[in-house]
Amino acid sequence: MIRMALSFWLSAAAPKAWLGSILLILCTGLLVFLHMHLNNWQVGFYNHLQQHSQSGFYHSLLNFASICSVLVITSGWQTHFKMLLQLRWRQWLTTEFIALWLHNQSYFHMRLAANAADNPDQRIGEDIQIFVSHSLELTLGLLRQMITLCLFSAVLWQLSGEVTVSLFETEIIFPGYLVWFALLYSVMGTWATMQIGHPLMLQNNVQQSNEASFRYGLVRIKEYAECIALYKGEAWEQCSLLKSFSNIIGTYLAMIRTTRNVTWLSTAYAQLSTVFAFLIASPKYFNDELQLGQLFEIAGAYWYVHSALSYIIDSFGKIAQWQAVKNRLEEFYLQLIKIPQREFSGTTLTCPNKLTTQELSIKSPDGHTLVDKLTTEVSVGDSLLIIGPSGCGKTTLLQTLAGIWPYFDGQIFFPSEAVVLFLPQKPYLPIGTLRQAVLYPVRDGRVAKEKVAEVLHMCKLSALIPFLDTEADWSKSLSQGELQRLSIARAIVHQPKWVFLDETTSCIDTTTEAEMYQLLKKTLSSSSLISIGHRTSLMAYHRRVLELDGAGGWRFLELGQQYSK
Repeated sequence: MIRMALSFWLSAAAPKAWLGSILLILCTGLLVFLHMHLNNWQVGFYNHLQQHSQSGFYHSLLNFASICSVLVITSGWQTHFKMLLQLRWRQWLTTEFIALWLHNQSYFHMRLAANAADNPDQRIGEDIQIFVSHSLELTLGLLRQMITLCLFSAVLWQLSGEVTVSLFETEIIFPGYLVWFALLYSVMGTWATMQIGHPLMLQNNVQQSNEASFRYGLVRIKEYAECIALYKGEAWEQCSLLKSFSNIIGTYLAMIRTTRNVTWLSTAYAQLSTVFAFLIASPKYFNDELQLGQLFEIAGAYWYVHSALSYIIDSFGKIAQWQAVKNRLEEFYLQLIKIPQREFSGTTLTCPNKLTTQELSIKSPDGHTLVDKLTTEVSVGDSLLIIGPSGCGKTTLLQTLAGIWPYFDGQIFFPSEAVVLFLPQKPYLPIGTLRQAVLYPVRDGRVAKEKVAEVLHMCKLSALIPFLDTEADWSKSLSQGELQRLSIARAIVHQPKWVFLDETTSCIDTTTEAEMYQLLKKTLSSSSLISIGHRTSLMAYHRRVLELDGAGGWRFLELGQQYSK
């Protein structure tokens, strides 16, 4: 995952990425350099105050104004470059994840995995944004603190001079003792923070999943609003939502306790550090070895060194959240790249003008056999009706023939370069114009508007013709019967050689269903129809019938003859 994220700097967007990164680094280095000048500025300023030098005081204020002007301008450009780089990185990473998610129907296959990554929408939409923003902020912060540590450690080393300590009648000289004190103080604080705050990383990970599950529950109510209203299931849904929300509350309470403990430590650590430099430098000041301005310069330099060394303590909460989203994205990424590498014993080959299966056995993800050693052949222009009890594997058989169901043995020979269209029981309509919904999944729109209108009229959808160029979520606006007739209109427009109908007329009355199949037979006279259905009336529109029993068994009925396996 980290390697994929960093490959942004090796992609086609690399020139802009490197330019933005270099400008960001330059701004960061310049800001640290300006802060060092401001710290050095304190020497003259406080000395002028101590000496009651009014002219020196005003001169120091002019210097301060010039340094701050450059600092303010640089800070603005640093923010600009950081946000622009963040936007471009997020755009690239989101594009890569979407491509992986949609490649080879990975979004479908992930649903079949035993431990499938939950809420891929949240991982792509939110986790990537948090990962990118926190990665840049933490990296930029680390760079800034490293530059700060190098520059101000040199300043502090020079200012602190030497200190002599007597130990067992032996005098030990410590050069740059203030630097060593700062290092010791920061190491102790960092170790204590890591010990107390370690659970926060796991808690952040769990909380991200809890939040995503709660949002998913809210979306489901919106999606199934009609069903819930008809069932009067409001009490049930409220209980379910509150139960999901209680997981958020429970984890957040644990996070509160951990964060409180970390805050106690970090606040005490920060407050003590404000006087720590004065405390350890005070002997030299009271011995008249330092002036007031030099004392403030030492305190300022110490503060910057201490701040750099305390970076982990100050950023612990953000590091914990970054670690959580990084783990979620890594889990998601690993599942996505493993899906195309799965090996199955079944094979799908090409064959001209025929759909053939040989010893085709289809299984459920848990290993249950749905269809056992099915051997059949369907020629172009032929028709086949698949029937059987609910759950017997009818839809799974169509998904296997479509190449999206991976759990099968045997061989499938599918027509090469054939135009194939699958019409599921619940049609999918993209958000857009009604014309785009009919033409889906084709985007070029080469079919004339008049042709689409004619087909809608044929499918008894004349009332929708005035709205062909109206954008809406049509799957929410139309009834199930209208959606299924629109699906049939899509088949007529595309003129596929092979049409697979998975209970595509289940929400249409039998009279209209008969008219729709007659229309398909007329407009797709040279095409093959393979249907799934429960109504016996569908047998009139198919030459053969394949009956599944749900235990792996099957049989064919053809022109009144019965062939059993």
